Amino acid sequence: MDKVYLTWWQVDRAIFSLADVLRRYNPDTIVGISRGGLIPAVRLSHILGDVDFKVIDVKFYKGIDERAEEPKITIPIHGSLEGKRVVIVDDVSDTGKTLQVVIDEVKKKGAKDIKVACLAMKPWTLVVPDFYVFRTDKWIVFPWEEFPVVVRDEGIYSR
Repeated sequence: MDKVYLTWWQVDRAIFSLADVLRRYNPDTIVGISRGGLIPAVRLSHILGDVDFKVIDVKFYKGIDERAEEPKITIPIHGSLEGKRVVIVDDVSDTGKTLQVVIDEVKKKGAKDIKVACLAMKPWTLVVPDFYVFRTDKWIVFPWEEFPVVVRDEGIYSR
């Protein structure tokens, strides 16, 4: 599968683009999906003025194109979302199955209104985000996933 490697600068520009649109939505709470959605979600929370922030962990992917049968919530959202405008944030909407599980959970928690924001969207997703920055059919490697390993050898660091 073809890959696209994003830089921190590209990700930051994408997050600021999402923030510009989300200011109009004015969310009460951001729900970040662990793991990939946490960095964009935390960044959005700060940019938007320390918007209330919650985390949910959903396991689905085991590797590139290797998934479990169905996504499973491993860490639920703590606290109520009763009457809140909620934006769910993830890095990418691929199959959409993870997002659908989270949308259902946010509804159960009593959210008044729900929007989905992702940095990227795949053309085949079941859940088209309300807000996204780009669309691709490639495997996306985010900067927090790829880095050089530094090995110490006789007191000298080398790559």
